[in-house]
Amino acid sequence: MDTNKINDIIVKGHTDLSPSADETKAVQINFAKQLLKDNGYFVDNLWQTEDVKMNYHCTEDEAQEVLERALTYDSVYELVWEGIKYEAEEMNLKNRD
Repeated sequence: MDTNKINDIIVKGHTDLSPSADETKAVQINFAKQLLKDNGYFVDNLWQTEDVKMNYHCTEDEAQEVLERALTYDSVYELVWEGIKYEAEEMNLKNRD
């Protein structure tokens, strides 16, 4: 079939409306985030290797390692737990102890 014909009709100046690879990937990412959110995960603050690579010359694996190290510090966990406690108390939520 000639690419300029659809059902034997000549098409002039047609525009391909197929989603680009980036658009398809964005849809898949949004679907994955929604799936996680529907299962109780907070996904509004995600980090990606590009956050490292935009400031440092490194490989994808090195950027993953930087994120893994930075985000798993004990002090990061402690700060998040303190933030959860503070915000829950600000909202007058009752403690389960």
